[in-house]
Amino acid sequence: MGKINSQAKGKRAEREVAKLINKYLDTNVRRTPMSGALQDFPGDIIDINPDSAAYQFHFEVKDQKKLMIPKWWEQIDDDCPIAKTPVNVFKMNSQFYATMKFTDWLSLLAEIKELKEEIEQIKGDKNG
Repeated sequence: MGKINSQAKGKRAEREVAKLINKYLDTNVRRTPMSGALQDFPGDIIDINPDSAAYQFHFEVKDQKKLMIPKWWEQIDDDCPIAKTPVNVFKMNSQFYATMKFTDWLSLLAEIKELKEEIEQIKGDKNG
């Protein structure tokens, strides 16, 4: 596959991922101008709304035949801003998958747990 076709495939995957994020989170993420090549906008997808659930993440999207997760993570680690959580989204067999550091995933689960506990406390306060 030539460089132009490969770039077009990558752009297409980035748009598909942005569309899925928007569908699930009712937000307005976009493909980053020049696919993260601009210093102020690293990553392949950007959400400029700080109230959005996607805002805290740094997305790198890959649509390649060969899985090269360790190599991709080198790029993600180099490009990810300090305040963001890195996520590698890749396409394999027409499906998108996401990888993230295990501790980042655990932090998300801990946040969900805390929110559930807050909800239960609010419910208890209303009933008590």
